[in-house]
Amino acid sequence: MTRQYDVLVSGAGVVGLTAALALARRGEQVAILDSQAMDIAPQTEADRRVYAINQASKKLLQTLNVWPLMDAARLAPYRHMHVWDAASKACIDFDCRDIASTDLGMIVEERVIKQALLQALNELDNVSCFPFQSVNHIAENETGLRVSSGQESWQTEFLIIAEGGQSPSRQLLDVELTTWPYHQHALVATIRTEKPHQQTAYQIFNPDGPLAFLPLADEHLCSIVWSTTPKRAALLSQMDEAAFNQDLAEAFQHKLGEVTLSSERHQFPLVMRHAQQYTGKNWLLMGDAAHTVHPLAGLGLNIGLADVACWLSCLNNNPRRSRALSAYQRQRKQAVWQSIALMGGLKTLFASPLSPIISLRGLGLSLCNRLTPLKRMFIEHAEG
Repeated sequence: MTRQYDVLVSGAGVVGLTAALALARRGEQVAILDSQAMDIAPQTEADRRVYAINQASKKLLQTLNVWPLMDAARLAPYRHMHVWDAASKACIDFDCRDIASTDLGMIVEERVIKQALLQALNELDNVSCFPFQSVNHIAENETGLRVSSGQESWQTEFLIIAEGGQSPSRQLLDVELTTWPYHQHALVATIRTEKPHQQTAYQIFNPDGPLAFLPLADEHLCSIVWSTTPKRAALLSQMDEAAFNQDLAEAFQHKLGEVTLSSERHQFPLVMRHAQQYTGKNWLLMGDAAHTVHPLAGLGLNIGLADVACWLSCLNNNPRRSRALSAYQRQRKQAVWQSIALMGGLKTLFASPLSPIISLRGLGLSLCNRLTPLKRMFIEHAEG
């Protein structure tokens, strides 16, 4: 039997669930497919995967009434940022008071966001969830698209693809990618620190890549994102905990004293991907299915949630879906390319071992740190 829906969302990550909730709140009959389970088991330990939620993403989640459903005890505001260059010793500091705000953003565990989204979706009677379903066929017909997974199939007027960087639906639609490797792997883990993090997000640019400490709700817990060479990432993943703790503390210049691994370690390759086509007649790409960028500025999820906000805006401003699709592709491709260029430029700049470049970036950081209006502009851009 083929079931029929107004909108089918493939991918039950944060971006896919947010898009599904937003469209269901507009009165659409929505189905959500995902290759994994869609329930989140309660967990007291901090999730290894966290996101730095900027003000624009927070506003979207508030508008959808998702923010109040999150476990307040697991929300970690960061009020300061300290970024420095290991080679030049120059630094730049950001403070929420520079923009008359209570925080610069919020560090939130992935499971906390997904639990809130699923709770909001479960309260609606026009949403159906289909876990353990991987899309393996998409066919266009007179009324939209027929999407199949094994023996199951769904008829939909419109398909939103939010499956992740290796999106099978994007491949089925033959969407070409512009892609290149960053020649780095990211290692993520939860770390206990000797000194309290003081609600500060830290990032050091080392010669082999940036290392970020993101503050969690416990003042002695941080989530780390350590971008380094593939060879070193493999060694860091395999070494014993004592050696790892020592290497991490040294790479972080003991900014928070001694550190202790508090979770499993996970590493993954960093690859830039950008879809050459964001939309078709009856479908669009969102989130990592459309783009992946270097995590050095924590923009990944925020860019994906900006996709959702943009699509809602395009629907509001364009009664015809074809025009809304054109507007979405035009706006998002331009905005995402700017982020890709910025991340690539920063990575290249801080990876250079040349003395003149080191001196130049040190001077640039020092000058920026003295110019409050310029720092305010950076913060407002990061807020989305």
